[in-house]
Amino acid sequence: MANIATLLKAEIKKQTDKTVRDGLRPLAKQLREEKKRVAELEREVARLSKSLAKGGPAAASTAAKSSAWSGKTVTNLRKKHELSQNALAKLLGVGINTVWLWEQGRTSPRAKQRDGIAALENLSSLQMRRRLTKVGLSVGKSKPGRKPGSKNKKAVIRRKR
Repeated sequence: MANIATLLKAEIKKQTDKTVRDGLRPLAKQLREEKKRVAELEREVARLSKSLAKGGPAAASTAAKSSAWSGKTVTNLRKKHELSQNALAKLLGVGINTVWLWEQGRTSPRAKQRDGIAALENLSSLQMRRRLTKVGLSVGKSKPGRKPGSKNKKAVIRRKR
């Protein structure tokens, strides 16, 4: 006849294994769901990275959220791509004075315009020329003339006389 202690040990082991398996089932199911979620997020990251490389709208919104705003952002963008305020204004669909006010730090762009600025920051020179062509500009360089916000010097001289 079997030893009672051996039988008790076997029964305790059997009950313990069953309890552990029952406790692990929900965790295993949750783990499978999390793995699916991670795979979906990895696909989303890959899609956003691809969009960022192309300079698409998804890249713009992501970049806009990640960077802090300052007037220097617009100035640096214009200098980087050799754009006039007018060219940048046309690219973003705003007025030239609006760009000037941003650069002066007197106002800041709305979310849609920040997305546009962020999208332009990530463009290469070739992509920027293509965008300029789309809005009807051959080059982004500024033309000689009065800057927005400056006084018309001829009118000022006439008033003094």
